[in-house]
Parts: sequence; structure tokens; C-alpha cells
Amino acid sequence: MNIEQINDVLVIELPARLDAVGVASIEGQLAEIATAHKGKVLADMREVTFVASLALRMLLTTSKAVQPFGGDLRLAGLQPQIVEIFRKSRFDTLFKIYPDRESALSAYR
Repeated sequence: MNIEQINDVLVIELPARLDAVGVASIEGQLAEIATAHKGKVLADMREVTFVASLALRMLLTTSKAVQPFGGDLRLAGLQPQIVEIFRKSRFDTLFKIYPDRESALSAYR
């Protein structure tokens, strides 16, 4: 998981596999970093090829954690199979999703 700050947006690159092991390895750190940032968070998911239901829960929990501070969690770069999972689970209605990092960062301005 790579993390960088671009202006006032915290950009987090998520690992390729967000299965039980992948989620367990980053969930605590993701929650801590996003909550400490208290603002705009962008999850760059361009490398993600697999998401389990635990990953969906992790993203939703992270989103809810930053909302009291006026922040939000947006998603970018979802592969077609991941977009389909979000659509079928209706999670696409819970997040702002962008085709790539650049368009997501532009939308924050």
C-alpha cells in the first residue's frame, strides 16, 4: 500500500488482492491513516484485481470514519471486473468512482 499526499488529498494505492489476507494486512493502517488525515481520501484501485466482501466493508468503514471531519473516500481506476462487483452489490451508489486518479483529483477541486 503506497500513500502520498497531493495537495489536500490523501492518495492510497491499494494492493492487487483485497481478499481476507490482503484486507487484514492493510485494514488497521488504512483506518488510522484516513482518520488522522481528516479530509479527502482517494483510493487508487488500478492494481486491484480481486475484492472480497471484507474489502467492501473496509472501504465503507473508512468512508464513514472520515465523514465527520468533512472528508470523503473516493475510488479511482477500478478494473472492469471490480466495477461489476461494485455494481452488483450496489456499492457504486455509496462511492464516487472515477476512471483514473487524474479525473478523481480534478473532481476534488
